[in-house]
Amino acid sequence: MEKQTVEALFENFTEALTVIAGAPPNVLKESEGAPGSYRPDFTVEMSRDGEPYRLVVEAKSSLFPRDAREAIWQFRNYLALKDSGGYPVIPVLMAETISPGARQLLRDERIGYFDSSGSLFIAAKGLYLRVDKPASRKQSRSLNNVFAGQRAQVLHAAWVAKSDWFGVHELAERAGVSPTTTSETLIAVERREWIEVRGAGPSKERRLINPRALLDAWSAYQSSVKPKVLRHYYVRSTAPPELLRRLDHACHIEGIPYELTGISAGQIHAPYLSNASQVSCRIPSGQGMHAVMDAIEARPVRDGWNLGVHELKSDDELRFRCRIDDLWVADPLQTYLDLLQAGGRAKELAQHLRSEKLGV
Repeated sequence: MEKQTVEALFENFTEALTVIAGAPPNVLKESEGAPGSYRPDFTVEMSRDGEPYRLVVEAKSSLFPRDAREAIWQFRNYLALKDSGGYPVIPVLMAETISPGARQLLRDERIGYFDSSGSLFIAAKGLYLRVDKPASRKQSRSLNNVFAGQRAQVLHAAWVAKSDWFGVHELAERAGVSPTTTSETLIAVERREWIEVRGAGPSKERRLINPRALLDAWSAYQSSVKPKVLRHYYVRSTAPPELLRRLDHACHIEGIPYELTGISAGQIHAPYLSNASQVSCRIPSGQGMHAVMDAIEARPVRDGWNLGVHELKSDDELRFRCRIDDLWVADPLQTYLDLLQAGGRAKELAQHLRSEKLGV
């Protein structure tokens, strides 16, 4: 972290303590240790209801579960060798962004934390403080950047691999993403403790070990962002089964890849609703898509649509589709994520699909 950022974050932290204690805390100068030895960034003293407390504060740019575990270990080694002077000592981690998983871990271990949103946790004998504030836009980007763009493709490929071990280049090929982007994404996922690692260097391999946590976080992100644009069309006098066959035939003739998604795919993977009158699909944008729409005589409409189209940037976003009943269908993960953003009873179908096909 830049010194200016650390100082601003620490100033906000001391202001929060001032409001809580009714008086500003006393910032202590930490004595020099042996060369190379660990020393916290700040030590402050405060009192609450006449009881004194000493807070040992370490600043980080961001905290995910793996970072939090490493910091806890470092804190405990430091405090085991440090004379507290009779004060209750409270270790506190301060960061611009702290993930939900890291917060939970720190609360379980009774380690304090403070982030740039103003969220605060401090626990000690006779003292319990917890302030939860929503993440800022900047924090949300830091927490959720693995769920967007090509990084999401990497996560999807890791999900499809299930519990199998994979290397960076192998996963990059499956995802249709560069090895550099794949490596950066996997490092970010390691910090969240969703995957485990074995080996080192070119032979380093990883595998998914916490699919539930990954899917929970991805679901929360998907439900919080603006739904993808769905272009609405009407195909005259066509029941859904016939529309599906016409769409598949037209895409085959034009050489355009596609996949059914949303309720259309959900009903194929895990039937739940009594009927579905609308068809949703994902197709790469461009002249080919327009040729398919012309071939099935699809007319753009605002209301009364029976065909919804998600336009994609490239064919790479269709890498995980599967062929079922002579139709191309989004895999269960993509179908689930798209259902979370659809209206009506789509969310009910999403939860049914998750329990039946995703297994977490």
